[in-house]
Amino acid sequence: MSADNGIYILDTPRREGIGREYRVAHLQAVQDVDWDGLHLLIRRLWRGAGVWFEKDEALIAAGDMYDEIMQDDFCPVVEYGIQFVRVEEVF
Repeated sequence: MSADNGIYILDTPRREGIGREYRVAHLQAVQDVDWDGLHLLIRRLWRGAGVWFEKDEALIAAGDMYDEIMQDDFCPVVEYGIQFVRVEEVF
């Protein structure tokens, strides 16, 4: 049985125009999504996710999320690991 999930870090430009911002979410079945032109879907998938302004901090948060899931008896696997999704549009 496939878990079909991963920890995904959305990487977008900051509203202020300088730098990037990162949102971390545990998502399922996103490997088949065509990311071009689906900005509403992106907003829905990462709605409510915390925002980090440093890539290293986002990776730490993603690692913490990964560890928490791996310790859960219900879902003890993160099939696609931690991955970045870069979108060149302000969230």
